[in-house]
Amino acid sequence: MDGEIETYGKSKGIRPRTLQRWLRLSEPDRKALLDLACQLGIGENHLRDILEWTEEMNLRDGVSLWQVIRGATVEPIWTDPGLGRSEKIRRVKEELRRLRFPRLVRAEREIQKRVRSMGLKSEIQISVPPALEGGFLTVHLKSTSYEDLQRLVAELGPLVDRSEIREVFSLLNGEAI
Repeated sequence: MDGEIETYGKSKGIRPRTLQRWLRLSEPDRKALLDLACQLGIGENHLRDILEWTEEMNLRDGVSLWQVIRGATVEPIWTDPGLGRSEKIRRVKEELRRLRFPRLVRAEREIQKRVRSMGLKSEIQISVPPALEGGFLTVHLKSTSYEDLQRLVAELGPLVDRSEIREVFSLLNGEAI
C-alpha cells in the first residue's frame, strides 16, 4: 500500500513532508485516505486539510481518520455516483468541517437563523465572514437612487435595536445565547 501512496503522491505533486505524514498513519487510516484520495483525485491542499482536521478530531474525540472517512456522514458523500468530483470534495470538506468545528458551525447556523428571522427586504443584506473570521458583521444596502438610499438607511435604524442583532454580536463574540 505504501507504494500506491507514494505513486499517488508523485502523480499529484504532493510534497515529501505531507507524503511522510500520510505514510506515518496506521494502516487502516492510510488505506481509507488512499481510497478517498483516489476516488476524488485530491491534491496536497485538500489532503493537508483532511489530515489536520481528522488529527484534531482524534485528539478531541478519540476517533481515527478511517472512522471519520468511512463514517456514516462522510463516506456516502464521496462514494455517491450522482455527484461530480468538485461537489463531492466540497461536501466532504463541509462535513469534515462540521465534525471538526461543531461549536463554530452551530454559531454560524444560529446567526443565519437570527438574520432570516428579521425578514429583511432584499435591498438590505446582513452577512458575517466564513468561519466568523474577525468577528464582524457586514451590512449591504442595494440602492438605485439617492432617495432609495435614504429610505434604506431610515429602515436600517430600527433594525439595529432588534434583539436578533444583539444576539448575532453575542454569537460572533463566542458568548452563549
